[in-house]
Amino acid sequence: MRAALASPSVTVEHAFITAGDDAALAAAADAAARGVAVYEVDARTLDSIAQTRTPQGIVAVARFFHRDIGELPAAMPTAPAGCLIAVLHHIADPGNAGTLIRSADALGASAVACGAAGVDPYNDKVIRSTMGAIFALPLFLYQDWQALAAAAVAAGIALIGAEAEATDVRSVTVPPRAAVVVGHERRGLEGVGASDLFATVGIPQRRRTESLNAGVAGSIVLYEIARATGCLPDGDIRNE
Repeated sequence: MRAALASPSVTVEHAFITAGDDAALAAAADAAARGVAVYEVDARTLDSIAQTRTPQGIVAVARFFHRDIGELPAAMPTAPAGCLIAVLHHIADPGNAGTLIRSADALGASAVACGAAGVDPYNDKVIRSTMGAIFALPLFLYQDWQALAAAAVAAGIALIGAEAEATDVRSVTVPPRAAVVVGHERRGLEGVGASDLFATVGIPQRRRTESLNAGVAGSIVLYEIARATGCLPDGDIRNE
């Protein structure tokens, strides 16, 4: 919850806690100091409020904080400054979506954009798997591919599709303003206009190995594009 409280784009309205959890009580005190209404409830009530089977002693209620994709150009750094966007196009698995959002934040992305046909970014499993990263980046939603492509053009951002068997991502010269488009786990870049893409890129791997899942593969591509565009963080960083 502290990540949500620290975000300038998120408004937390209520928090529900159970007694006896020191970490939850500390977070609740922080929330109360910021004007959030905090209610102490029993464990059974908290379980009924929470979407997950094992709530961590506290449940927060916040307003939706996404923006429409049409607002993307105004929210990005002014050209020619570089920027990186992670586009989750039809990603269906909450774990993959959460991993990609978390990777985007770690690798210096400026925003995340999610398509309407994929998993809802407000899905509780997505929220939890981002480990707070979803509150750190501007979140944009789009209804169809044309809306995303138009916003990218207006922002001067090149769309890079992540696709199996495509050109090695390390050999593609990428513009300093780029968006990595990760498609559906099985159907790939379905619905993506090929003419809208600057390039499609892939990851070389042993043929005997099963394909990497979308979260892992997309994260590797995000790293390589972030490195190529100069978007990797160079200040407060941790090497892992």
